[in-house]
Amino acid sequence: MRVRVPPSAPFVELTTIAGMYAGAQPAFPNRVVSALRKRESIAQLAEHALRLAQVGEFEGAAAFFEQAIALDAGNLDLRYNLAVVEENLGHIGKAASLLIQVLQRKPVSPFAAASQLSRLFTRYRVDDGAVLTAAGLSTALQTRDVALQPLTEAGLRWLSTQNADWRDGIRRIASGEMSELEAGRAILGKLRHLGRAEHEMLCLCLREGIVKSIDNERLLTGVRAAILLDAGRTLFDDRDHFNLALALMVQGWNNDFAWAETSQETDALSAVKIERAALLAADMPTTHAFLCAALYRPLEEIVSPPLGVDDMRVLKPKSFRETLSAQILERADRDAAAKSIPAVGALSDATSLKVARQYEASPYPRWKTVQRSAPGALQRYLGRLMPADRFAFVDKECDVLIAGCGTGQQALMSATAHGPKARLLAIDISRASLAYASVMAAREKVTNVSFVQADILDVARLERRFDLIYCVGVLHHMADWRAGWRALLSCLKPSGLMNIGLYSATARQGLRDLRDDKDYPGAGCTDSAARIYRRSLLLRDDETPASYVKQSRDFFALNTFRDLVLHESEATVTIEEIAQFLDDEGLVFRGFVLDANVLQEFATLFPAAAPAGTLAYWAAFERLKPHTFDGMYYFWVERQDKPAAG
Repeated sequence: MRVRVPPSAPFVELTTIAGMYAGAQPAFPNRVVSALRKRESIAQLAEHALRLAQVGEFEGAAAFFEQAIALDAGNLDLRYNLAVVEENLGHIGKAASLLIQVLQRKPVSPFAAASQLSRLFTRYRVDDGAVLTAAGLSTALQTRDVALQPLTEAGLRWLSTQNADWRDGIRRIASGEMSELEAGRAILGKLRHLGRAEHEMLCLCLREGIVKSIDNERLLTGVRAAILLDAGRTLFDDRDHFNLALALMVQGWNNDFAWAETSQETDALSAVKIERAALLAADMPTTHAFLCAALYRPLEEIVSPPLGVDDMRVLKPKSFRETLSAQILERADRDAAAKSIPAVGALSDATSLKVARQYEASPYPRWKTVQRSAPGALQRYLGRLMPADRFAFVDKECDVLIAGCGTGQQALMSATAHGPKARLLAIDISRASLAYASVMAAREKVTNVSFVQADILDVARLERRFDLIYCVGVLHHMADWRAGWRALLSCLKPSGLMNIGLYSATARQGLRDLRDDKDYPGAGCTDSAARIYRRSLLLRDDETPASYVKQSRDFFALNTFRDLVLHESEATVTIEEIAQFLDDEGLVFRGFVLDANVLQEFATLFPAAAPAGTLAYWAAFERLKPHTFDGMYYFWVERQDKPAAG
């Protein structure tokens, strides 16, 4: 599990145009002089607004930006800057609306608006569908270097509230009026009524993220079943149906085929016969059958031997070939990367071996995009937790360890946050996970991080010392989390920093109770058993631990569901245990990573506490708010080595 507080968005650097026209010749026609004066006024208004915003006078800044926009309604930089100001004023819906207005106009460079919109959806839930548009969301979903999962969720939430057919399908499934299959058939029958922009946005949401809504999952499960049972034979005759089927195939890859299937679907899949030679000969009925099977099964399980890179050139139609090619090329790249990753020592710890097997079979998490930090964002964040001299090194030449990097998302975010001068080493016990990380680093052109297979218990064999160590969501999967942490301390430089994540015993009580559930299939269960168990939890409407699990963001993909509920090894800790460990090892608590609203609530309840708080105060806060650390305890510590005796 990875947690990150997104940095505040920078203001766009507006061009100062007032001086450009100071020497305008009076011989210009009156209309030209008037236009120049208008542009000069806009520039002056924008400059006033920026000055006020930079000193925190957001109401005044908003007023000046609005005046400038009234004079130049097409200036997208003005709208973007006003959106940043409105967010700071707490006007979240208005901020989202302004960003959507920018994106709907398809700017040449949509990154600033798309990344700010993604950050907005990460921090807040914008329920007013009127402020969003499918066209604006589609532009955002096609922007590189932006975290697309928050945009995916916003798009599907918008569709489920603003589209009458979609909303009706969800309602009828929930009420029992329709089965999922019946509702899916109804959606397919009305797909042509979905506007172009809405259809494009739906397909982008399915391709670029994971469906993390039970209502939308159930409806789309029905759509998938309808394609298999009804539409498969004529799939290529309807462009909308075909594009939706391709998007659902990609969604299966994204969620690790987490969605359940009925016995009717299983029987239909068993009856599908696919001849590899016919597929490569572009036989359309065989291609139909392959696509239907690929909605439910990994590509390597559909034909034998599995399709390879060389097979792609003969597949038809083009969009089918291109979608498959992307997945098969990525798999080939990961296979090649796995062979080239160096290893330090051989895994020998029994728990490490067991956990490694889990992640070899199911790398976690599978991700598609990484949002790059704005320059200086890490320093600004750490500046709220500790004196500046404690972290002065973070954007300079420094050595950083990512201990237990998994599939590399945190490693790449950290690499971009620290900047090109930092030297990052990312280690993990799973070669499959490291291969995923290596391929993604190459794709994202991140060159200041290297990957090595190693156990945290063997970290001394690296023969390196680090200024900063990240270890988030890892120690609690070891046989002894204290031993793992101490191993990391052995290679932390004096006065070094650590960013640690550990499961809360209080927050995860409900998850521990699930292990006593009568249907619990056990940590080593098959994917089919995990899928069936997940479905049983999804359909429960009681207040047992099942309801708690369904609220977790890790519920919606099979690899994250395993990590959440079916892990091979898991421990939980208390704040008191953390405090004792810090005291024993000469570490100083520097603050939890939490949303701003939680920090504000803490400050209100404990005004005497320092800004970062103390662990004693936070223990009291958790007793009052037991779900505060549902993700994990995610915090910063600083090493302060005890002076040598004598």
